[in-house]
Amino acid sequence: MGWVLAVTAVIAALALLSGLKRSVVQPGEVGLLYSDGSFVRELGPGPHRWFDWLGRTRVHRVSLLPRALSPLALDVISKDQFAFRIAVTPLATVTDARALHEGTRPAPTVPANMAAYMPQFHDPYDRLHATLAAAALHVVSQLTLEEFLAQQATSLAPAQAAVAEVLPGTRLDAVLVTSVTLPPEVRKMFTEVERARREGLAQLERARGEQAALRALANAARNLADNPHLAQLRMLQTMENAKGAKTFILGRPGEDTVGTGAAG
Repeated sequence: MGWVLAVTAVIAALALLSGLKRSVVQPGEVGLLYSDGSFVRELGPGPHRWFDWLGRTRVHRVSLLPRALSPLALDVISKDQFAFRIAVTPLATVTDARALHEGTRPAPTVPANMAAYMPQFHDPYDRLHATLAAAALHVVSQLTLEEFLAQQATSLAPAQAAVAEVLPGTRLDAVLVTSVTLPPEVRKMFTEVERARREGLAQLERARGEQAALRALANAARNLADNPHLAQLRMLQTMENAKGAKTFILGRPGEDTVGTGAAG
């Protein structure tokens, strides 16, 4: 009888071990334990064990880390009737893992002849993109193209507020404009405007330089006229710095020459 008890004990231990389930939830995640489709409890980071001999439980892991959702490409029209394309990327953080998981169940794959008898599933991400597209179109239509390009970082703040409650269990942190694509003719127009502006700035700087040079020459002429000794000193400096053989005649036109000098 002893061996029968031993075999029974081994079988019971194996059955017990076969029903023991284990799951590890990583930091930054939360585990959602379901039994027969009903929510049981949340599992925090770390190892978790429970018994399930019939395979009726499932654990779904949801990341709580901030993330960027899939970008959305939109064709928009500005207030001044310029058509262009933008890419919008929402930044989101999960605040309620259960609400997000139960609100984003994917549609099941079923035969076409049974689709009419299956419940309809709706992906809130599709709803988010649709709401975001409508809000972004409205916001851009209230701005000129130049205004939109000048304030891209904050231009879609009203759109963020409009879609904040669309995705269940998720907080929308920001709506970023990640790219702007202008039609070729619009890009050419902006290039020509910028080139004209740069050329105007260059001409303005040249005119300022010429005015400064003329003012300096006028000031020098007044100083020489008011102080003849300064003119003589300047002449001596010129003679000293002259290179090569040169002859200098000191005096004014129509007057006798007062002296000559050679620099070599």
